[in-house]
This record gives sequence, C-alpha cells and structure tokens, in this order.
Amino acid sequence: MTGTIRVAVCDDARAVKFFLRQVLEEEGDIKVVSATSTGEEALGQLADCRADVLLLDLVLPDVPEPAMLVDRIRAGTPDTAIVLISNLPPFSLEKEAARLGTDGWVPKAAKPAQLRDAVRAATAGPSE
Repeated sequence: MTGTIRVAVCDDARAVKFFLRQVLEEEGDIKVVSATSTGEEALGQLADCRADVLLLDLVLPDVPEPAMLVDRIRAGTPDTAIVLISNLPPFSLEKEAARLGTDGWVPKAAKPAQLRDAVRAATAGPSE
C-alpha cells in the first residue's frame, strides 16, 4: 500500500487510545481516523471513516464474544484489515487471532515500532 494508512482504534481505555494515536502517527505514514470505546461505536464509525486497519481490543465490555463482532465488521467493511490488541500473552493472542481469522495481532506492551509494523503488515496483504 502506498500513501497514508488510515487506522481506527477500538479500546475501552482512554490512555491506550491516546498512546496508540501518539505512537502510530509518529512517522507520518499512519493516521488515526477514529478512536472508539465499544464494539458498537466501532461498527458505527468504520464505514464513514474508511479505515484501512482496525486495531481492535480483544476484551471490550459490550462484546461477550469477539467472533461475533469480527463477523459483523467483515460483513460491513470487508476491506478493513483487523489487528487484535490485548494484554494477553503473545502465544494466547496469536491463537485467538487465528481462531477469529483476523489479519494480525500485537500485544499492548509492544514497542512502538512493533505497533507500527503490525499496522503496515496488515495493509500489505498476504506474504508469499
């Protein structure tokens, strides 16, 4: 992908959303276009903000089963890549991302470069 990567962030913690915006926008090729706190808010804004990537917290108060939210996102905005973020240990997070069929995952405790790389990788498509 060339140009600016448009990212939506969905996390119920205000500090996490602030941190992600700061880190992602640091190098200029990524722009946070939406920051929501619930799955329903994310669904409502995704089509309008035309995000290339959604950074989705795996644990949200209004989402008892993440698979249902991922399915709804895929149905409404199929071109938006989904990258899970969580405080789960990396092995568990990777396993959950595979179960849900998302485009990637990154721990919340990842280094800034790893967060940006996860977003960039999600827009690059499958590697050969």
